[in-house]
Amino acid sequence: MKFFALIAGLTLLLGGGTATAQERAGTIEFSDGRLVAGNISLTPGGTLKIEAGPAMRVLPLDAVREIRLTPETETMERAWRFKEAGQTAKEYFGDPYPVRHLAVTVTLGDGETVHGHLYTTVLYVTLDDTVQKVILPAKQRGQAGETLKMLVYPARISFGAGAAGSPAVAGLKLSGLAANSEVVAITRGALVRLAAKAAGGPGDFELPSPPGDGCFLAAKSGATIQVGWPKSADEKTATLVRRAMPNSEDFFDDRRILGAYLDTTNAEIYSLVLAVRQGKTTLDEARSQPWRLELYRWKLDDDGRVMLAGQNYFFRGIGGKGEAPPAVVLSEKLWYLQRDGGVWKTRDE
Repeated sequence: MKFFALIAGLTLLLGGGTATAQERAGTIEFSDGRLVAGNISLTPGGTLKIEAGPAMRVLPLDAVREIRLTPETETMERAWRFKEAGQTAKEYFGDPYPVRHLAVTVTLGDGETVHGHLYTTVLYVTLDDTVQKVILPAKQRGQAGETLKMLVYPARISFGAGAAGSPAVAGLKLSGLAANSEVVAITRGALVRLAAKAAGGPGDFELPSPPGDGCFLAAKSGATIQVGWPKSADEKTATLVRRAMPNSEDFFDDRRILGAYLDTTNAEIYSLVLAVRQGKTTLDEARSQPWRLELYRWKLDDDGRVMLAGQNYFFRGIGGKGEAPPAVVLSEKLWYLQRDGGVWKTRDE
């Protein structure tokens, strides 16, 4: 057994920077925004096993364009025991711990998508002489005292051109944007950041991957950023976020809540936050104050409390001391997108 494990390890380590038939160039994006790129492979002889309804799909890696993991259920639980033997009454003890179940959507080379639950799978990412092990989990369970945000997972695995062809794309047709606007989408659920590329005529863009069940959209032109958001203010939801924000302190010392949206279907809240560093930094004096326009996802529990489950950013930059960050404008036009096949359009298209 040890001999075969050694051979498998040598096979990975000797792969170098050139992808083999079982190794494909790609990128893994984690739920905290971290990226890992290199040659991606399964354990030698391994496959992707997906429980898709009553059927079991077994897929080789070279048939896949993209793998995306999305939270299906997220809860905070506590250890418990029966108060007395033979009784149903329970008593809870210890700090809560997070539990997350993940669903998977796999896009194949011919455009077919397979949705279901992935059997826990191990990927290996080879870059130069290093090999990194990445687990694609079906379920995550944290330690007592941890939060949902601390349970980092691979949200998207995308592959370059290969046996499966070029990556799947989704079209955007957005009217009224200034020329040379930068457009970014963040998917619902896993908060995968997708930077769009200009394609064709004015207002035409392509996303490197379909946004799945929907996305939040932002467009930057000069010192102004438009964000798709419902115009009617939800002050009750914004108040919940303000109360919870101090529990998610980070590097930025000025975090302005620009909008809060309650997704009642999935019992979660999305908040738009402009985060600015006002205090001292270690950056160069002339440009020393970072800013980020961020999207936070909060989980709403049965008691009405909110817990930060994830975050990502639309745009970021570094300004000078006393320099204002870009102005952010909420846009109903970019919020109410219509889907027409593989293209997302503003209403007047």
